[in-house]
Amino acid sequence: MKNLDSLIKKHLPEVIEFRHDLHKIPELAGEEHLTSAYIREKLAKIPDLEVQEPFIGTDVVALMGDPEKPNLTLRADIDALPIEEKNDLPYVSTRKGFMHACGHDGHAAMVYGAILCLQELKDDLNCSLRFLFQPGEEIRAMAKKVVEAGALENPEAAFVAGLHNWPKVPHGTIFTKTGAVMAAAGFFRIVITGVGGHGSAPKAAKNPLETASKLVTATKRIIPEGCVLTVCALNGGSNSNVIPEQAELQGTIRYLDPEAGEKMVVDFEKLCKDICAEDDVKCDFNLDLPYPVTMNKEYGYEMAKKCAVKYLGPEYFKEMENSSMGSEDFAFYLQKYDGFFAFLGNGDNTANLHTDRFNFDDSVLEKGIRFFVGLALEFNGENK
Repeated sequence: MKNLDSLIKKHLPEVIEFRHDLHKIPELAGEEHLTSAYIREKLAKIPDLEVQEPFIGTDVVALMGDPEKPNLTLRADIDALPIEEKNDLPYVSTRKGFMHACGHDGHAAMVYGAILCLQELKDDLNCSLRFLFQPGEEIRAMAKKVVEAGALENPEAAFVAGLHNWPKVPHGTIFTKTGAVMAAAGFFRIVITGVGGHGSAPKAAKNPLETASKLVTATKRIIPEGCVLTVCALNGGSNSNVIPEQAELQGTIRYLDPEAGEKMVVDFEKLCKDICAEDDVKCDFNLDLPYPVTMNKEYGYEMAKKCAVKYLGPEYFKEMENSSMGSEDFAFYLQKYDGFFAFLGNGDNTANLHTDRFNFDDSVLEKGIRFFVGLALEFNGENK
């Protein structure tokens, strides 16, 4: 443990610089060209690390250790969001309209720090390691493409682990649970087409805004317990005296129980079509479900708890009481492989995720690195 303390202390300044450099160059899902090039440049300098060719474009995958040993894969997401940063930082975003508002720069830095430490501890490992810097977690759920492209094969992953920073959770705490950790998520777009007309003659038109209003109100009666259906945008019309021909609704659905969620989707589509039929207007219903439920099994949960308690201390592990209704494409890894998804507490000193004032707290990097390194030291493929 003393050796690990000294290794983290030695490498932490470089890890912080790595995080700040990534923070300056935020890029959207699937467009992480500067980001992936920077990561590749840094990894190329590390001895005994095999950096692989891209699997889907902007991913970065590196291997360490004997491929005949069980493989542990550590994943970090690397994409950013279309938000204009309002922080006053020496390393503020240099790309107008984009920022790391979800802390993916910090996630990548923690995995990078784990690589630097584990390169010096590789003789103590009973597993091989894969370090996966994944593009497109936000909106596009590109983990599915990563899995389909075979990025976790040769050697086949035996266990996959991911950490996500989380504000308002005690600082440096590993926070997770068994079962549903994060919800499935879908996004809908409904276009209602009626008959436009003059504002003074509503009976001569078929106003799609009236139908849309009925639909928004009616959705409340079809939402099961533990599910979410939220209309986030209603657009239609351009002035105060013209009845528009079309109205558009956009929003999201979330659920923790796949059976209840799938029923809600069926009921929602039927509700839309029934109300539009009653008003004699057309309904174009589109709903995409890119994110499944993120589910931890008991084995993965116990590994996370064991490593948090041993390498951070008992006070740094906390059981989640309730699942998050946010979503994560890490779900695709857990559908196929053993593993876990957990949160790392940012405490009360950061703004909320996906806001223009968010900034990953550098002081929790040490805890994330220590946790990942501890997991690598503990994992041998026989812990199950």
